[in-house]
This record gives sequence, structure tokens and C-alpha cells, in this order.
Amino acid sequence: MQIEGLKVTDYIKTEGASDQGFGVGTSGIKDDNKANFNTELRTLSVDNAFYDNRGKMTDEDFAKEVNEASALGMSTVDKVKNIERGWDEEATAKAREDGHNPMDMEPEALVTVVDEIKMNLAKAGKDISKMGGLDQDEIQAMTGSVAQAVEMTRGLSDTLPVEAQAYLVKNELEPTITNIYNATYSAPTGPKGTSEPTDEDIISLLEDLGDKLDSLIEQVEGELTESAQKPMTPQELKDTVATMLKQDVPITKEHLEYMVELGEYEKPSEENIVNAIDDIVAEGKEPTDAYLIPGYSLMDQAKKTFEEVMGMDASSLSSITAQRQLTEIQLTMTVEATFTMMKNGITVNTSDLSDLLDKLKLQETNLLQILMKAENNEATNANVNLFKQVMNEMADIQSAPAAMLGRFSNINAETFSYVHEVSVSVTAEYSRMEMTYESVGTEVRTDLGDSMNKAFQNVDDILADLDIEATESSQKAVRVLAYNKMEITAESVTTMKASTEMVARTFKSMTPAVVAEMIKRGENPLDMTMESLKAKAESIKAEMGSTSDEESFSKFLWKAEHNAEISEAERDAYVGVYRLLHQVEKSDGAAIGALISQGTEVTLRNLMTAVRSSKHTGREYEIDDKFGQLDEMVVKDLSITEQIEKVFLTNRCRDAKEAMTPAKMHVFGEEQIMEMNVDQFATAMEETSDEQTEAAYNNYVTEQLKTTIAEDAKVSSILDEYNLPHSANMIAAVEAMVENNGQVFKDLFSKATGRAATTFGALESMDVDDIIELAYSRFADACHTPEEMAEAQEALGTLAENVMKTMIETEDVRTVDMDGMKLVVQQTKVMSEMARTGETYHIPIMVADEAGNMNLKIVRGDGESGLIQMALHLQTTGTVSTTFRYEAGSVSASVECETAQMREMFASQAPMIAQIMQEETGFAFSFSFTQSFGLSAADIYNMEQGNYEGIAAAGVSGEASQDEIQTQALYSIARGYINVIAELF
Repeated sequence: MQIEGLKVTDYIKTEGASDQGFGVGTSGIKDDNKANFNTELRTLSVDNAFYDNRGKMTDEDFAKEVNEASALGMSTVDKVKNIERGWDEEATAKAREDGHNPMDMEPEALVTVVDEIKMNLAKAGKDISKMGGLDQDEIQAMTGSVAQAVEMTRGLSDTLPVEAQAYLVKNELEPTITNIYNATYSAPTGPKGTSEPTDEDIISLLEDLGDKLDSLIEQVEGELTESAQKPMTPQELKDTVATMLKQDVPITKEHLEYMVELGEYEKPSEENIVNAIDDIVAEGKEPTDAYLIPGYSLMDQAKKTFEEVMGMDASSLSSITAQRQLTEIQLTMTVEATFTMMKNGITVNTSDLSDLLDKLKLQETNLLQILMKAENNEATNANVNLFKQVMNEMADIQSAPAAMLGRFSNINAETFSYVHEVSVSVTAEYSRMEMTYESVGTEVRTDLGDSMNKAFQNVDDILADLDIEATESSQKAVRVLAYNKMEITAESVTTMKASTEMVARTFKSMTPAVVAEMIKRGENPLDMTMESLKAKAESIKAEMGSTSDEESFSKFLWKAEHNAEISEAERDAYVGVYRLLHQVEKSDGAAIGALISQGTEVTLRNLMTAVRSSKHTGREYEIDDKFGQLDEMVVKDLSITEQIEKVFLTNRCRDAKEAMTPAKMHVFGEEQIMEMNVDQFATAMEETSDEQTEAAYNNYVTEQLKTTIAEDAKVSSILDEYNLPHSANMIAAVEAMVENNGQVFKDLFSKATGRAATTFGALESMDVDDIIELAYSRFADACHTPEEMAEAQEALGTLAENVMKTMIETEDVRTVDMDGMKLVVQQTKVMSEMARTGETYHIPIMVADEAGNMNLKIVRGDGESGLIQMALHLQTTGTVSTTFRYEAGSVSASVECETAQMREMFASQAPMIAQIMQEETGFAFSFSFTQSFGLSAADIYNMEQGNYEGIAAAGVSGEASQDEIQTQALYSIARGYINVIAELF
């Protein structure tokens, strides 16, 4: 630095001047007045064309802008990275609680769930900064960029040398791990030569700066007094300026503030470093971009904004409208909602409450749109608003006084909307009277314990007089009747008990995922009666997400097999109880009705006897007190009260099945459980905790998800080709098909044998060869139109689903069996979608006692042209790939074989092949037979791979034509070759 000829303006730069020269812009140094947004995202301002003439963005344009920025401001790669690093068992638990199966969710939805979880935790006042954090052992085990980032910080000193500070400021570098590391090891140190200014030179220069320097220091001092933890005196600031001059750092307000900040730097603890890495990864950046000084990350800015809003006093605002808006903002706003908006480049302006409130509401809507997206269609605003209304009204009903249930003569027939209307009215009534109450919801109100006991001391006596067992359900029914001053009789208690259970079952089934699916299907829960709403919710719940019957059974099995305290005998007994309740539910409580009609207590032991009795056809049996002893009986008709009791206990069977786990059952033991009635068992399971094995299972699912979610390019291209979701389950299914697409049918048909009734007819007397021959002939018969072939493919998928459903009732099924069958089902789903969207079919085939899969793809050209690609791979044959090129009534065929033996076999049968094909189609054929290495049957899935490269380049694969003549021609060629393969093998 040359002292001679130095001008004051070379070092002092006023705020707002050009960013050229020595100054620094917002891209590098922190400016409290400007958000330090991700430079890859757009920052919206009042100059944006989407804003109206009042400087506010319209709802439609705001929503569009958020969507265009992508759901969470990340690319697909960044979303996957975020999931790998940020998804944990807590996220799995939340997703499953909401009725989602994480393995079926796409990256966009998975990231959204993480944000939603953090929002809810923030609302509950929990510290979300540690979410996804790593302990010391985990850090030691880390690999990749996260480990690299942590390791880099271990080479840093606890404070920053002045040379490193100057390096960061002069080069306009933010205090990230990478930049501080580089500054520490790259900044020049030691003597700078003869031009180095002396202390006298610096003092003289400071004196020359005079009033301008004093004004700058006064301005910076004022800001530091308001914001800094350690305010600096004017002399300390002047000393900092002197240091900057010595280090050749231009003197600007921003530079001085940054030097002060760097001078106070202390290396964070390793725990805080990991938290900082979590925050930066959530922005879609690399771990080494994490900030080592608070206040720079979007998460820190979001927290600061959140604290600012929460610190506002509504009463200090002048208008009632502003007070209402602030109150609503404080109820709605979370750190994560603010963070997500910032991440999407949306300006968060706390001075305009109306604009902020609109943005918060639209941000919530945006998250819900992601979770409610129907297949490939975006969720409409109307659907999202209906979803929010249903969830809010359901919360109102659940928090209403339980006495509300007594206001209906038949709640089953009332609409959801009317039940909500009454619940709001009763809640207001209790509020006016300042009465405490137990709510409709099932959560225990501990604050009501003593008062409830005192107010209803004689409930058990009343129940004893009515000859009703004093279960928690019966006690609550008596209390509800008492609240409403209604007559307490056996009939009224039974009816109220059933009504209470019906409402509880309905809302238990109405998870967010179920409600969203119901709305996607065009149903409006608000207009449905409670009875139909319950039936619809339970039906959807049974078929989707983490709450499907098969998924629940798989979870129960896993917990039984991974609990070291449970013996094999206990495991089998507990699984038997699960199957028992499943059978009772499946039969709609027929066994319960049989017990009630005989006046026999509905214990699990008696219930098991009744279920076993029902399997003996041609006779009716009576249940004796001794377990397993059967005598002839006649079942009488049930009275109205008994029918209501049957419905109640059937619902409690469902409750018990959902709440039971092997660990909970182990607390009571098999003998005690078998003597419990259904209601007692359900209550015992609901009130017993099993956090340890639940967390272990969620961790298991989490590891599965993280292992699977990152697909390779080949799998990704296939998913895109057939418009399949990029979920973990779909990725695993496509990977399995690419690696060994014949295994799926071996697994399916080996488990399908011996089944009495399926979509393929009765299979009880058929072996695998027979079933495959049947399936092959069905495809041959169906090979006329895309619709018929899609139906044949769908039949295989239905068979797979039915086989998995029956595994719940099959003895000796273990987790590995369920996992294997779930993969089979996923593969058949992929096949069905490929058939529907891409005219790609998978045909079971048997060659020399080996089950396999023949792939067939129809590619339509223009007019009378097209391609048929068929490929199979077996140990017996190797890969055989055949391409038919159809052009105006003539067909050229290329048969490529991986082995010389197969090439010779096909070539020797050329006359027979040509004859069959001509008889089937009426076309003339020319064949070529070659041996080719490196063939893959999976090349058929993507036009850009393998054998399709040359064909695609030739321009044959144009847009699909629906010309009837073309369809007949292409499918007749395919049908003929299916018959050829049958003759050859």
C-alpha cells in the first residue's frame, strides 16, 4: 500500500454508492437491511411486474411464483441430498402418523413433510435447530461432503488472525467453512516489504480523515450498540480502522462492521457446526457452505424475523384491522414458514402485516398442494381449501365437550357439517358457563382426573346394576348421558358407547392422507353422513399408505422378530392374535355376533374358538367354556341392543389391531390377554406405551428410504419415460426389473399356487408351470388391442395384491416374506403403468423348467409404420432381442442372440417362424439372425438405450397414432411372435 498521494475517498465510501471499486455489495458482506438470499433464486420486490400498483402481489401471481421457484427452491438432486441428510425417524413417524407411506412419496413431498414437521415443532416451542443433528459417534462414522465439512473445521483455530479477517473482507467472502478455512491458510502473513506503513503513518492518516472518520465511527457505534453482544467504544473502532489500514483493507461502513464481527469470532462447538450444516443443506447448498458466524444463513434470518414478529405488541397498533392481522400472523407464523419463503426468494416484510399474512397463508397452501397433488395433476385451490376446512372442523369436534354426543338421537345419520355446527355451539355454551369438560377426542385430560372421580363416584355402581362391565368406554357413555340429564339404561349406555366409538373410529381413520385422497376422488366430507364418512375413510385407509392392512401386518411382524425379550412361542401367539382380529374385522364381526347371541362373554379366547368354529362348514357349533371344545349350537337373531353391541365390539377389534404391538402384549402376557374382552384389550393396548420399538421400526424404514431414494441415471430415465413417480418403492421396483426382470414372476406364481379363488380362477390344483402357461395364453388371446393387453397385465397386478392380502392369514410368514411380496406388488404396478402409458408389456414364460419374463413394446410410427420390440432373458437362453420394423405391409425382423446356440436354433427354424408369422398377419417377412454381446432385455424400456438408438435416430418413433389399421398390424405381428416363441420353447 502506498501512503503517498493517498486520498480520503480511496478509503471512505458512503452507503448507497456504487458497488464498483473498493466497496462491497450485498453478494458478499452482511447488510442487515437486505436479505442474504440464495443467489440462484429470484428475489421479489415491489418493482416486480407481478405486483399491482400498490406494491402488493396478487394471490394468483404469488402462488405461481412460488410454484415456479419449485416446491422448496431445490433441484431434484438437491432434494435427494436433503432427504439423505435431513430425513430421520421423526420424519418417518410424522409421515406414517399422517397416513403416508414414506416409501411411496416423491422427493418433493418428502422434503415438504420435513418442513411441515419443523413448522409444528416450532409452533410447540421446541428447538428445531438440532433436528437432523449428529452426535459425536455419528460424526466419526460420516463419509462424504458432510464429514469433509466437519473435518475442515477441526483444522481451524478458535479465533481468526487479523490477516485472515482482512482476506475475507477484501475478497468479499462470507464466513463459510470453506472461506474461513481458505482465509486461515491462504492469507499472507509476515512482513510485506519496505512499503509497509509504520504506526506513525497510520496515526497521521487517521488524523487526516478527521470528521468523516468520526462520523463513520459514530454511525457504526450506534448500530453495534443496538445489535452487537459486545458494543465497542469509539477508540476500539478507531483501532479496528487502524488495523484495516495496515492490512490494506478499504474503509467502508460495511467493511468496518464486518471486521468488528470477524474480530469477535470464536469457533463454534462441533454441535453448533453440525446444526449450521443442517441449516445450509436445507437451503440446497453444500455442507462446506455452512456459516460459522450466526446471522448469515436463511434459517438464522428466519429466526430473527420470527422473533421480531412475536415480539410485536398488538395493543400498540393503531387500527383494529392491524391488531387482528398481527394476532393471526403470530398464530400462523413459524420459523420454518418464514425460512421456506426466504428460500424461495420471497421477500418477508414485517412492516406490511397484510402482505405478510397473505404470504403466510399462501405458503401453507403451497405445502398442502404438494402433499395433495393427484398423480400428475396439481391440486386445485378449491381442493386445498376444502382439505383445510375439513381438518379444522374435525379438530373443533374432537376438542368439543363429550356432552355434545348426547345432542343427537342418531349421530350416524347426521352430516359432518351439522355435527361440527353442534359441537361449536356446545363448546361456546360450556365456555360461557366457564365449565371444564372432557372432550370428544381420546386424549386423557389429566387436569380433570380428580374432579371427574368426585363428580361420577357412582358410575361403576350404575353399570353393575345394569349388568354392564365397567370398562372405560362404558364409564364415558354414562358420563355423557349424565351431562345431558338423559335416562341411563342398558340400551342408552350401549347406544352412547357405540356412538362415541363410531365418532372416534371415523376421526382415527381420517388421517390427512385419507382426507386428501377422499377429496381427490371427488368426495366432499362435509356433506357426507357420519356413517358413510366412516365407511369411506376406513375403506381408503385400508388400501393406502402406511395404514394399509398389509403394511400394518408387516410392521407388526418386524416388531415381533426384532424384540429380543419375546420368545418364538410368544411371537407366534401374538401374531395369532393379530390374525384373529383381522379375521373378525374381515367378517364384519360375525364371530362376535355368534358369541353375543349365545350370551357368551366376548373374550379373545372365546373369540378365537368362535372363529375356528366358523371354518367347519355344514354344521353349526356351540361354544363351551373350555377353550377349543365345540358342541352343536343354533345362533339366534340379535336384538337391536345386541346388534349395536356387536358393531361397537367390532370397531374395538379394529382399534385393538391398530394399537397392539408385540412389546405391549408382552407386558400382559398371553394368558391374561386371552381372558380380556375385546374392549378391555383395546383399552390396554391404547394406554400402554411402546416408544422404543416404534422408534426402532421408524429407523428401519428411514434407512430403507435413504438407501433407495437416490436412483441412478438409467432408472431415472425409465421412470421419466413411463411417467412413474420417483418414490423409493418405484425406484426399487424398476431396479429389480432391470437387474432380473424374470424373478418377479417366479416369486409371484410360487406364492399363488394352491389358492382357491383368484383373478386367474381356481389355482389350488395348479403348479407354477400351469399358471405360467395359463398367463401366457391369456396374453396371446389379448394381443389385439392396447386395452386388452393392459387388462391382461392388470390381472397379474390384481393377483399379486390378492396374494399379499392372504399372507396375513398364512402360517409361518415372516418379515422377509412380506418385504419380498411387497416388491413383487410394486413391480406389477410398474408393469401395469408401462402397459397403460407406453404399450410395454411383460408376459410370463416358461422355458425348460425356468420361469421368466418376455418384454414386448409397441412403438407407433407415422401412417402404416411402426416397431415391435420383444426381448427375454433366461439362464437357458441368454438374452434374445427381436425387432420388427413394419412398413406399409412388409416386415423386416432382426433377431439378436447373446449365445451362438440360440442364434443357430432360431436360424434353423426360420422357415417355420416365417410361416407362422405370415399365417397370423398376412404380411411378408424377412429375417436376419445375429449373435450380439452385451444385450440386455431392459433396453426395451427406454428409446435412448441399446437397440433403440439407431431406430430412434431413423425417426420412426414419432407421436403415437391411433389408426385402427396400424393397431391391427402391429398387434398381429406381436401375437404371431408370441405363438412362435410358444412353438420354439
